[in-house]
Amino acid sequence: MNKKGFTLIELLVVIVILSIIGIIAVSTIDKNIKDGRVKTCKAQEKNIIEGAKMYSVDNPNYVGEVNISSLEGLGYIKDELVNPMTDEKYDDSTSVNISYDESTKKYTYTINYSEKDKGCG
Repeated sequence: MNKKGFTLIELLVVIVILSIIGIIAVSTIDKNIKDGRVKTCKAQEKNIIEGAKMYSVDNPNYVGEVNISSLEGLGYIKDELVNPMTDEKYDDSTSVNISYDESTKKYTYTINYSEKDKGCG
């Protein structure tokens, strides 16, 4: 009998092993992409808040909301920011809330995302 080929069982074992390796690789790549998006989003949040801080320096005593498109238009943050979580431009109703605490004499900056935009969470 000629024994130069593979049996069906051997081929099936190889296919199963390759499938397992593929599933592990795809899930790892997917996790890395998601982690990268979250890190990019966090960095972008810091940049948006820095832009709001610069806006506060130029507009002392301002307390309230300033939307991202206003910060872009005034040159405090980069134009046409894209939300890394949705891959779309930020909605006009996404804003930064600027508040002032009299007791600590410090400003607080909080990003308020619109329903369309997602936070980094």
